[in-house]
Amino acid sequence: MQTLVTIHSWVRWLVLLAVIVGAVVGFLRYRDRAGWSPYIHQTEVMIVDIQVAIGIVTWVFFGGWNRGLFFSIMHPALMLAALALLHLAMTFAVRHNSFRSWLFMGGASAISLVLIVGAIPWNRL
Repeated sequence: MQTLVTIHSWVRWLVLLAVIVGAVVGFLRYRDRAGWSPYIHQTEVMIVDIQVAIGIVTWVFFGGWNRGLFFSIMHPALMLAALALLHLAMTFAVRHNSFRSWLFMGGASAISLVLIVGAIPWNRL
């Protein structure tokens, strides 16, 4: 169990990096009025998907519901909300396929970043 929690803890840095890059690239490419290319944001969503999957396995199989309010409710709920927002934004951006898709994904990435940073247990670095 400790190995899975350690992996989940280390992957958090990759998630933060991916979401920050997604937000920055989204806003910068929108200013250039560049054509939509979903690869950066697909990678971002994929990394967050992997992290959430690891978290769900840890929560379900190792009694996450017995770990206090933060780990039983707040952490999973905020992370799932961030993931859902990224997926919805990606679907919207791909369907509209314009330079404004960059702005939409940049904004969704920024909001997801706030949710993720608020849900990370910073006392367990």
